[in-house]
Amino acid sequence: MLLMQRSYNFKAILGISIGNFGLLLNLLIAINYYIINIMTDLYLKHEENERIHKNRHDTGSVNSNKALEDTIVLLQKYLAAEVAGRDLYVEQAKTLKDPILVQALKSFASTESGHIINIREKITELGGTPNPLNAIREAQKGVSAASHQVSAPLDMLRIDLKIEENAINDYTAGLEIIEDPGVRALIENNLAEEIHHSLYLSKRINEILETTKARIGAIKGIEKPGGKEASEIFKASVEVGEARLKRSWLEMSMSGLIAGMNVTFGIIASSYVAGATEPFVGANVSKIFGALFFPIGFMFLMIGKSELFTENFLVPVTAVIAKKGKIKELFKLWSLTLIGNMAGIFIFALAIAGSLNQIVPNFVVTHIHGVAGSYMNKTPFVMVLSAIFAGWLITLMTWLLIASSGTLARIFIIWTVGFLIYLNSFSHIVVASSEILIAINTGSHISYLPWLYSYVPLTIAGNMIGGLFFVTILQYLQILHSTELPIRNYEGGLDSSHQLSMAGGEDAKNPKFEDVENIEDTL
Repeated sequence: MLLMQRSYNFKAILGISIGNFGLLLNLLIAINYYIINIMTDLYLKHEENERIHKNRHDTGSVNSNKALEDTIVLLQKYLAAEVAGRDLYVEQAKTLKDPILVQALKSFASTESGHIINIREKITELGGTPNPLNAIREAQKGVSAASHQVSAPLDMLRIDLKIEENAINDYTAGLEIIEDPGVRALIENNLAEEIHHSLYLSKRINEILETTKARIGAIKGIEKPGGKEASEIFKASVEVGEARLKRSWLEMSMSGLIAGMNVTFGIIASSYVAGATEPFVGANVSKIFGALFFPIGFMFLMIGKSELFTENFLVPVTAVIAKKGKIKELFKLWSLTLIGNMAGIFIFALAIAGSLNQIVPNFVVTHIHGVAGSYMNKTPFVMVLSAIFAGWLITLMTWLLIASSGTLARIFIIWTVGFLIYLNSFSHIVVASSEILIAINTGSHISYLPWLYSYVPLTIAGNMIGGLFFVTILQYLQILHSTELPIRNYEGGLDSSHQLSMAGGEDAKNPKFEDVENIEDTL
């Protein structure tokens, strides 16, 4: 009984144990399944990562190889440029005479040789083969031969500067695309030296240009014995006259208006001095004192670039003679400047009348009354003759101003002519009319009608005779057979059918007149 009971327990225990073992076995199998799945996933992921890494490595290698090839190609380009520059500097140093410039070019050639060496070394370091120097020179043979034929120092330096500027541009562009630190360091070093070369060349070019400019100025400043020739003065007058004829009507009118007002300041100054000194030294001596101050008005004209009607008897007339202007343009200029002059002196006369004894003392106006009366009391013949001398002197002054060089010489000419006109009471249409209009508007016995119908036409006629005949025409006849003037057609171009000398002879050989120093300063 006991044995049976024990046997039963053993079976039960064995059954339980077997059941538990199966459960454990199943558990182990499940755990092993999950472990195998996890390991498989890890293996597959590892394989995928390896594949991706391999693809990336292969792509990077391709890109790296392409960048390396591009870098070597760029370095080969730099090498060719440095060889060309070095050879050019060596050849130029053999031909130049300036020892300082020769030394500089030799230094440049040495620097370029250093660039050639470091570029070749870098190409070799990157696995490339530098192009042979002979092959580079052969490829550049035509360009180098043309560059070596330039012999003028200024032209040489300009070519060198262009080469350096091209090198600077190439190196700068290379820094934007190259990432290799060693190559970048090489380019930056070469770039700094090329910039130094460029600055030096620019400085030398400017020095040569300034020296040349100074020499030209010195040559121009040399006056011929006795001054300029009459033909040179005439040619310069033509150029000034052409410019005057091409202005607008407003510019002509305003120039005349301003001149009319400005010249009257000389009248006020001279009348003040003459009127103030007359009680002490007498009329004759006081007139000399007044004549010394009369040219002030003419000085204002010269500095202010305004013009009187009478000074247009020379420069625009010569332009018409040389067929650089039309007669209708000349009449337009004469009319507008005369009207402007008269308007200017009339405005000034009204201003004097309105400020009588307030700005201008009474003795000044009294003196002007006496001068105006002397103009109006002349006989018609004396009016014309006096006007001829005035027009003669003013036009002669214009001629002499073009002929002269230097401010002091021009001031002396202006003062002399103004002094003679005032001292002799020559009838200048603008100057005399200014005094007459002041007298009319400040209570003088003179009236407008005698001045307008008698004095004005006779004086204008006399001024024109004096200026046109005694200066312009006579000077033209003087140079008629001694010089040639190119005659252009009215459109401003050079017409072969009219390209004749002033004498009607051979074709003019120089269509451009010579510049005369400070022509624009003439009245």
